[in-house]
Amino acid sequence: WIQEAGEVLPSTLIEDGPRMEAGFRRYFKRDVDHKRIARREKREKENMEKAKEKGGPGEGFVPPFAQTEEAEASKSKEKEHEFIIVVCHMNAIRYFVARALQLPPEVWLRMRGNNCGITEIIIQPDGRVSLGSFADVGHLAIEQVTFH
Repeated sequence: WIQEAGEVLPSTLIEDGPRMEAGFRRYFKRDVDHKRIARREKREKENMEKAKEKGGPGEGFVPPFAQTEEAEASKSKEKEHEFIIVVCHMNAIRYFVARALQLPPEVWLRMRGNNCGITEIIIQPDGRVSLGSFADVGHLAIEQVTFH
């Protein structure tokens, strides 16, 4: 819901989609960008093949992508745990969960969560994502649990 000039109007995915995607990209990151590494490895492999055709780079040559991969891995080991707390509407949380788990965007419409629930999304340094809890209201008394 978006409030405009004292009037509450239902928001649409077209209006809020870019804003929710920006929020997701701001808060949900993997320590190692595997897609970027794969692109770089592919480019370096192609360069190595071209170099071999021209006579080869020589013995003991370590390709640059192997060096950067080790550097990225050591960076991710430096940062042991990081907790980011995002307080927002359940619609945004449902979108973030679906997006983090790489599910189709329309799946968020099938998720239900109570107000004031706690959701935990775990992102491992190697990029694996899991859902620790979704809309957990165990910290509330039964009479405090509401949906609308």
